Amino acid sequence: MARTDQFAPKLERNYQIRLRLQAQFPLLLRRLLDYRSGVDGNPALIEEIHTEIKRSGRRITFTRFMELALYHSQHGYYTARRQRIGKAGDYFTSVSVGPLFGRILACQFQRFRTELRNPPEFEVVEFGGHRGQLWDDVLAAAPDLNYRVIEVGNLLPEKIAGCVFSNEFLDALPVHRVRVVQGRWQEVYVTEDFAEALGPLSTPRLADYLRDLPVHLMEGYTTEINLRALDWLEDIAQRLQRGFVLTIDYGYEREDYFSPQHREGTLLCYHRHTRNDNPYQHIGEQDITAHVEFTSLIECGKKLGLEPVLFTDQSHYLLQVGESEISEIVARTAGQPSKERQSVHQLIHPELMGRTFKVLVQKKGI
Repeated sequence: MARTDQFAPKLERNYQIRLRLQAQFPLLLRRLLDYRSGVDGNPALIEEIHTEIKRSGRRITFTRFMELALYHSQHGYYTARRQRIGKAGDYFTSVSVGPLFGRILACQFQRFRTELRNPPEFEVVEFGGHRGQLWDDVLAAAPDLNYRVIEVGNLLPEKIAGCVFSNEFLDALPVHRVRVVQGRWQEVYVTEDFAEALGPLSTPRLADYLRDLPVHLMEGYTTEINLRALDWLEDIAQRLQRGFVLTIDYGYEREDYFSPQHREGTLLCYHRHTRNDNPYQHIGEQDITAHVEFTSLIECGKKLGLEPVLFTDQSHYLLQVGESEISEIVARTAGQPSKERQSVHQLIHPELMGRTFKVLVQKKGI
């Protein structure tokens, strides 16, 4: 995997500064998670995972545990019929804020179609469609768009002309968890009693991904590696004949992703609007996510013929694409309470969703 020339030296300087601070203010290293007494969730899913662990030599990689917890064919968090989004669910998204997000995206999709000179085969292919809510919002604003939603288990179109779109999709793909111990990267495995244990990296791809990090300065550092996101990008790049890839998710560029302040990783769980860092509770009943490392998506995309067009935060992106719509709402609702005005605030305020979410636009064949 290609690396930017400046990345390794800058990150090494950051860690050298951190080590000098740690010498003055000692920090406790995080222990491996051991939640045996607190394991709970869907009993049928817990039994399925336990059976696979026993079958697999009494441990599985964390990425396999996360895959089963989220995507087990019957009992996974995303495959079972349960309310996940909104007040009655576990978290809010830009879609659940209201239809404004969909209206602005409809404008973007129409601009993409115009840039491609309005081909009749143009379609929007959305991955992880939140049970069709965004589909409804987009088509309410642009009913002439061809719009397809791809959920877990759906067949993918062989050829795509138009836009491949995802919103909070990549962060929920299963990730490998790795940690530096005695100057070497080791992988996190899950044992029979749902405790964590360290072992060798399960695939050479992890070593390749991590090779330029200053491991000698990162003792105790834990992070997540999302190889599935790169596999997904390769798959859609092969299917996309001509058009755009629009990815919205929370995450960082590589320098920030692997910075000292993220030494515990970015893995988070959401259950009934409460955030925690214990993936072994509420198994099958809570979301498990990890931030996206966008630099690898950009670099991998270039190799696959996907040219980067834009990388920014959601606030700047929505203000650029939806400038006229947002300006009209702000002017019309000045000095009065309004759901639309509240939606604008939620979507673009830097301390809410505006800076948290990043937007990556790539193009091919244009």
